[in-house]
Amino acid sequence: ILQKNNFGLKVGTEKWFLDMVGLATLSDMVPLVDENRIFAVFGLKVLRKSQRIGLLKLFKKLKLDQKNITEDDIGFTITPRINAASRMGVPMDAFKLLSTSDANEAEKFAEHLDKINNERKGIVASMVKEARKKIVSRGGQDGMDKVIVLGNPDWKPSLLGLVANSLVGDHSRPVFLWGRVGNEIIKGSCRSSGEVSVVEVMSYAKEVFIDFGGHKMSGGFSVSIDKVHLLENALVKGYELAVNSFKDGDGDIVLDKKLNLDDVSWETYKEIEKFAPFGTGNSKPLFLFEKVSPVNVKVFGKENNHLELTFKSLKGKKIVAIAFFSTPTSFGGDIKVGIPIDLIATLEKSNFRNFPELRLRIVDVLN
Repeated sequence: ILQKNNFGLKVGTEKWFLDMVGLATLSDMVPLVDENRIFAVFGLKVLRKSQRIGLLKLFKKLKLDQKNITEDDIGFTITPRINAASRMGVPMDAFKLLSTSDANEAEKFAEHLDKINNERKGIVASMVKEARKKIVSRGGQDGMDKVIVLGNPDWKPSLLGLVANSLVGDHSRPVFLWGRVGNEIIKGSCRSSGEVSVVEVMSYAKEVFIDFGGHKMSGGFSVSIDKVHLLENALVKGYELAVNSFKDGDGDIVLDKKLNLDDVSWETYKEIEKFAPFGTGNSKPLFLFEKVSPVNVKVFGKENNHLELTFKSLKGKKIVAIAFFSTPTSFGGDIKVGIPIDLIATLEKSNFRNFPELRLRIVDVLN
């Protein structure tokens, strides 16, 4: 583009736009292979040095150390604030944050995006609560099909993907949710934990949709109001057809290596870090820690909805493992002090306390 028209930019200036390229690549959860991997790697390098005033104000607001920004910071902290603008109906506010050169305006938009993200959390929480009530009224886990299909004309379509994520975590099956735009069109979002592709499910039920799209674990769709009553049956049948064509083992967890607790070290982490950035198509290495017994089990957070396990290695080293939105009974058993478990986890660096800490992120627990 710049060879056609350089728009008055000096040669080399274009590399400073890589912060936006990296942010978009990592936020959109595209497969981090081939050119996407290059965009993510160099995007992160520029993001750590970016002079974009809106980002700097957002980093300060979120207490992020810019020079150590990771793909996890983007996925869990930065992206939700930027996405909150479009989810809450004011997409230009995100553009203004990223494009302004005025420090006061940047601070205003950073505050604003953080505020509407908190509002978004509240609305999503109430939608999740309502959806869970609907599931209970249908008989709960025992009374539901292999696909969860729920809707409400009052639900905000732009937030349905977040609600679907929560329900997938609860029930480990594809979730299709819908709301209404205007008087005529039903719009929805769907999520899957990966055991079957939501796009393939929808392709077997395409006669009910106006349009649909997405990828294996995430998608969207629209339905005319006169066909919404056909949606659930069509998707249940579509799921059955998709499962029958699904290759055995595609949804299995693949472990990379068995480790012991003494292997949890900065030396190990530095080796793993060479494969970063991690994401779709380039998952973090998964490790199995066999027969490890927690010396402490606790829940934390304002709502006591996060889990922290503490272990002691053979050399007496303290190892902490966490799982957000989990409790000691979230993994099919009851995790107790002194009772051995098989722990599946990844290694991660946390800067939560304003200094780097090495910990485990729990993926699964086998009692």
